[in-house]
Formats: sequence, structure tokens, C-alpha cells
Amino acid sequence: MTTDRVPSEPSAGISRRDLLLEVAADLFLKNSYDAVTVGMVCAKAGISAPGLYNHFANKQALLVAVVENPLAALHRFARDTAESEPDPRAALETLVDFHIRSVVAGPPTTLIFMKNEHAFPEADRRRIRREMNLYAEEWISIVGALRPDLSEPEVRLLTQTVFSMLNSVATLNKGLDQQAIVSTMSTAAINALTVPRGR
Repeated sequence: MTTDRVPSEPSAGISRRDLLLEVAADLFLKNSYDAVTVGMVCAKAGISAPGLYNHFANKQALLVAVVENPLAALHRFARDTAESEPDPRAALETLVDFHIRSVVAGPPTTLIFMKNEHAFPEADRRRIRREMNLYAEEWISIVGALRPDLSEPEVRLLTQTVFSMLNSVATLNKGLDQQAIVSTMSTAAINALTVPRGR
């Protein structure tokens, strides 16, 4: 069984708002913001334009929600994990697993944001960047505790590099089932973040 990130048909059994977010996320990842129209989103979701406007004021508001909602969930999970798990290794493994499963489940927020950053209102852009930085800080504090051999700038570089690697799953997971993806990428990420230099 393969696990293409986004099915060819919209997922059944979810709310109209979530369906619109799912469809829009895929379109904004594959196309530029300017190339995506409300009509394209509605056609793929099987929802009329008035139905979309019941949930989102316009295409820009839809883009903001596509990025902000998953990012907030990631940050909340990372913060709760860091606060509740005293073992940094166990906390890191939990964060890696959750991040990978989130990427497999839907297009990664970071890629959509970077691709379409020009289309965000300034206030939204600043707020989302701040949320991204706070999410990264949760990881950096945990990795720093596990890697006393690295300086803080090195920890930051390493963590951001691993983020890029994990987010690439969104476009490179064809032909693999979810468990194979999670296992392969978890091992790579944990090794990259925890194995001391020279080993």
C-alpha cells in the first residue's frame, strides 16, 4: 500500500472547513499563490464559492489558515512534550516522530509559507515567523542538552538542517508506506541530532 501525501480525491468524513484547508494546502504547495484561484480550490473540494466564503473571507485568509493552524498544533505539541518529558532523548524521539507523521499527513507548513511568503499580510507574516521560531526553540533546547559538544550556533544549524530533511518527505515519499517513512526518517534524524562528531 502506498501513501501519497494527498489523495487524488478529497478525504471523506471531514468538515467542509477542514476539507477546504486540505485541498488548499496541496494546491499552495504545488503552485504559487497567484496561480491558485478560489475556483480551483472549490472545484477540487466539490464545494461552491459561497460555501468557501462561509468559512474564509478570501483566498488570502485561506492561505493564512492553511499555514497557521498546523504550525500552532506543532508548537503546542512540542511545548507540551518539553514540559512533560524530563528525558531529553525521549522528548526528542517524540518530537521527531510527531513531526514526520505530520508531514506525511499533509503538506508541511514551512514549505507552503516559504513558497508563498510574499502573499501574507505583514502582521500575519510576522506572527507566523514568530511561531516558527518558537517551535524551533523547543527543539534547539532539547538538542542542546543532548549535544554538549556543539556550540549554540552549531545546534541551531543542525536542527534547522534536520527540519529541512524531514520536510522533504512531503515530495519524496512516493511508493513507501507510512511506517517505512517514519522508521527511515526517524532513524536518520535521531542519528543526525544525537551522534557526536567523529563517530
